[in-house]
Amino acid sequence: MTGTTSPRVDAAPPMPGPKRIPLSALRTLANQPPLFFAEMRDRHGPFVRLPLPQRPIYLVSDPHAIQEVLVTANRFYGNDILRSAATGRRETPLTMLLGQGLLTSDGDLHRRQRRLIQPLFHRQRIAGYAEDFAALSERHVRDWPDGGEVDMLREMVTLTLSIVARTVFDVALGSREAETIRTAMPRNDGPLRYALMPMGGLLARLPSPSNIRFWRGRAALDSVVFELIARRRDEGADGADLLSLLLQARDADTGEPMDDRQVRDEALTLLMAGHDTTANALAWALHLLVGEPAALARLHREVDEVLDGRRATLEDLPRLKWTTAVFQEALRIFPPVWTVGRRPLQERVLNGYRLPPDAMVMMSPWVVHRDPVLWADPERFAPQRWLEPTGEDDPLTGTALGPDRPKFAYFPFGGGPRQCIGNVFAQMEAVIALATICQSWHFAPLGGQRVQPQARIIVRPRPGLRMRVLRRRAGS
Repeated sequence: MTGTTSPRVDAAPPMPGPKRIPLSALRTLANQPPLFFAEMRDRHGPFVRLPLPQRPIYLVSDPHAIQEVLVTANRFYGNDILRSAATGRRETPLTMLLGQGLLTSDGDLHRRQRRLIQPLFHRQRIAGYAEDFAALSERHVRDWPDGGEVDMLREMVTLTLSIVARTVFDVALGSREAETIRTAMPRNDGPLRYALMPMGGLLARLPSPSNIRFWRGRAALDSVVFELIARRRDEGADGADLLSLLLQARDADTGEPMDDRQVRDEALTLLMAGHDTTANALAWALHLLVGEPAALARLHREVDEVLDGRRATLEDLPRLKWTTAVFQEALRIFPPVWTVGRRPLQERVLNGYRLPPDAMVMMSPWVVHRDPVLWADPERFAPQRWLEPTGEDDPLTGTALGPDRPKFAYFPFGGGPRQCIGNVFAQMEAVIALATICQSWHFAPLGGQRVQPQARIIVRPRPGLRMRVLRRRAGS
């Protein structure tokens, strides 16, 4: 039994869970929230009520129930992305950064803005971006130091920022603007650590060093975005790019244009979500490849065979099967967006358990993607899961494609009406970028580097992701 609407809601029992959370587990929650929720799932099962101080969280890790919440019965649930667990207030560290953009808005505002922005991400429109994906990737990696060290996360952030700026915003960011955005991103993670903590709303507003970095980073981002808005308005907002669409939009009732604050919220949301998630996913993919030389060698063989020394195109994507599988597997192990939140708009029954109205329902791709009930050897990097069986001995070949696998055993882009608007864009961009990078470069690990995932808004490698890059010679 999955989520249902029932006239006998009062007869349904509450969701089970521990009476209290051990202090050691709360420390894990503060420092590594995905690990905390995975531990709670392991201890208590796929449906668990977690009595966090002042506000409980209902952790749902069953794929069928997740599909119920996100898709089948989505009209009965509102957005609840990292709303304060302490106060339940709609203003959170995330809305403090992004305002009421596509990621954080709800209801009529969200539906109206999504309809406005959707044309930028139609498949036919994205197909036209493929040449930019390849050309910008090729240009970015051309001057890497052969045999030298690079911070791969920094490189991927710079690359994906240039891609989203060119394709979605139709601008070429200057070096100062790009550096402002790149350096501001880590500063904007700080207050997110408070989103699930008691008194989180208060802690996010104290003049602590991390909060001061956040405020300065937000101000720096605002200066860039408002400058882009002013520039597009002066040039004439008559194009088909994001800023032109936002500046052309008129309220259906009043006929008034969107004010600059709302344009800023939407633009900043897509600028951040459009580059930072993909950058981290690409960095994690390269990190995983460095740890599996056979997988990297197979990717090199594929791009050599498919591309034969030329630039990748849209038509190459169906043949870049291993490259695609590598990216899919990186998203499984390190999903950049590690949690999805919803709140029942009225009392609901989910899998036979009662959910009170406005409960904080959390569904974590990180947790579900690493569930050993759903995934054999879940901690293992195995791109072959995503390939049709070919008679290979590896028992994991093709297992992600089995007919019995629930749809929401894998949901790195969320699902339903609020599914990531740029999911097709991101996947096409990432596969073309990964193929282009590996066409020219080989990678080697650096000794003494211990990379750990750190989850705030997204899952980042900390303290960074340095590796050695070596230019490939013919046939190498």
